[in-house]
Amino acid sequence: MQVRREGNRIFAKLEKGEDVLEKLGQITMEQNVQNGEILWAVGMIKGLQVGYFNGKEYEKQTFSENLEVVSFHGSIAENEPRFHIHSSCAGKNHGVVGGHFFGGMADPLMEVSISVFEKIRAVRKVNPASGLKELSLE
Repeated sequence: MQVRREGNRIFAKLEKGEDVLEKLGQITMEQNVQNGEILWAVGMIKGLQVGYFNGKEYEKQTFSENLEVVSFHGSIAENEPRFHIHSSCAGKNHGVVGGHFFGGMADPLMEVSISVFEKIRAVRKVNPASGLKELSLE
């Protein structure tokens, strides 16, 4: 993995076989990112796991083949869950799958752009109405 920072922006390149969520966690820890956003990512993912929230739980699906990242963006909170990411990826037939990102490996690579918030606090709190840990901006 390669990581560079310029002011509030972080640019990273994940290498083949690196776990995307694990590396995002490492980047935010090493770069002292408390709050921010994942602006975008490009590259390919193998073993993409995404979910659809049916109102009660996530219906997860895993795709074993390599998929081209079409979109990848989300929020970074200072508490767990740190990341709320949505992703869309395309296969060789140009069909697109996507949803809430649960995991996958960079293969052969992913490039990720992160923006760090300096004054915005993003905290996840349980909303009694939805039962979800929703983002609260403080």
